[in-house]
Amino acid sequence: MAKKAGNIDNLRPVRTKAEARERGRNGGIASGIARANKKTSRQIVEMLDSLPVTGGNKEALKSLGIPHDDLTQLTLRLVALHKKALSGDTAANELILKIKGESPTQTLNIEMGDETRASYERAADAIRGKGG
Repeated sequence: MAKKAGNIDNLRPVRTKAEARERGRNGGIASGIARANKKTSRQIVEMLDSLPVTGGNKEALKSLGIPHDDLTQLTLRLVALHKKALSGDTAANELILKIKGESPTQTLNIEMGDETRASYERAADAIRGKGG
């Protein structure tokens, strides 16, 4: 996908069908290379996450009761994220909820009695000019 930022003045119009075909081909090749690089980066991160934990970090994870099979770099990162969330880091809390498949509610539901609701409706009507 093309970057949105840039200087439009640098764009040159396509003059011929052959030029359009060549530009399209070159863009496709560049896109394929970018996808391959992204895939390679993802594979490297997955490999690093699966590496075993050593030294003091291994003992720290064991003291938390984490099973031997789960003593990986990924687990270590998740424990660090959990500690940040416990310290009040809002972004860390949101990420943990996202990882768990939960998400914070975007709306707040307020329960109110009939009298309060009628009062709000009268105020809304007055604002809209319906009188009251």
